[in-house]
Amino acid sequence: MGELAKFSLVYQRRSSAALQALVEIWSEDLAELNDEALIQACALARKKCKFWPTPAELLEFHEQATPTYNITFIPLPESPKDVEVMAQRNAGRARDILRALKTGERPDWIGALDRQRGRVQ
Repeated sequence: MGELAKFSLVYQRRSSAALQALVEIWSEDLAELNDEALIQACALARKKCKFWPTPAELLEFHEQATPTYNITFIPLPESPKDVEVMAQRNAGRARDILRALKTGERPDWIGALDRQRGRVQ
């Protein structure tokens, strides 16, 4: 575990026996991390910790370094009839937008959407 050797250079020096004990403890406590995740967590710890980090701190750094993805989805319509209604509405709105671009008139439904979303003008 080369990361412990790096820590011993940055922080208080440890004896070989102490480093070996730490290797055993860390191997047990950090078993869920692969090598890349452990290296990344240790790099963050060296940048942020003033003292030797504990396995718990390393796990926290791992969580901070792991990107989280928020999945946004739009539920599917209830039926093919709903899809057809939506397609017709959207086609009409597209025509309204094209007409607005040509004439400069704002379609009524845009104002209704703004009011519905709290963007009253």
